[in-house]
Order: sequence, then structure tokens, then C-alpha cells
Amino acid sequence: MKKAVITAVLAFAAVFTTGCASGRIHEKSYLRAAAVTGEYETEAVFSLFSEEDAVSGHGADIDLARSDAELKNGREIFTGYTELIIVDGRECRELLGHLLGKWKISPSCRVVYCENGGELLAEHDAEQLIGISEQAVKQGIAPESDIITVLGELCENGTAAVVGLSTDGTASSHVIY
Repeated sequence: MKKAVITAVLAFAAVFTTGCASGRIHEKSYLRAAAVTGEYETEAVFSLFSEEDAVSGHGADIDLARSDAELKNGREIFTGYTELIIVDGRECRELLGHLLGKWKISPSCRVVYCENGGELLAEHDAEQLIGISEQAVKQGIAPESDIITVLGELCENGTAAVVGLSTDGTASSHVIY
């Protein structure tokens, strides 16, 4: 009898806990790369997995820019698989801390610098930009720049060296603040 009850409970749990009850996969967009710029108003360009064109958003802060992009895209943007963040070098410590803590982006997400990251991300494929940044690190052009390393340096020193990308696709080393 006891064995039958346990089997029934396990069967019930297996039936009702499988799948994506909290949200279906096709109802979300998955963020691959984001370019964030702006001193007084934030502009963000989001490159999404399985989306051909990037989507942009504007707002007083990064969360409002994301909400604007979600409205334009028609789907919630899931940030847990983000591979690349492009920053403009302004107030990076606060921004990156927010992205890691609140957006829950991957600790292995690369941080790179570009003065006009939105243009860079709109013109170049995110996969290509990720590859360029990886090669810059492998070839010793720039140091490792995952978000954990960069945030640690920003907190400790106030500056961090990252891969610098230009809109023509070349890479260098750049210091952000």
C-alpha cells in the first residue's frame, strides 16, 4: 500500500512539473549581445538569438530601455544567456553591477568597449564581434574581460582594461571607468 501511494505521488509530480509552466520558450527573446550608451538617457541595442535584426530601446535607465525594446519586439527579453556587453566607458561599474545582479547575465559574459556600440552591433553580427573579442584576448592584444574580472578591477582600481572594438571591426585594448 505504501509503495502504491509513493508511486502515485511520483507519477502526479512527474506529470504536473514537466515543461515550462512559468513561461513558454517561444514567448521570449533570448539576449545574445547588448550595446549600452548614453550619459543622460540610455540607448541600448539588443542582438537576440534567432532574430536577424537588432532591436533598440531608449529610456532614463537600462531597465526602461529594455522595456522599450520588449515593447517594440513584442516579447520579453531573457538575459541569462548574454554573451557580450558593449559599453561606452561611462559609469561602467554601476551598469555592470546592475546587469550581473538584477539581469542575472552570465558571469562569463564578455565586456568590450566601443564609442558607438549601437552602430557596431547594428552593422556587425554578434557572433563575429564575440569572435573578434576572443581572438584579441588569445593574441594578447587585450586582457581577459569577462564581467566578473572587469567588475573586480573596477571596484578595486576604479579602472579596467577591456577589448576595444571599432566600427571597422578592429580590436585593441581600452581602459574603462
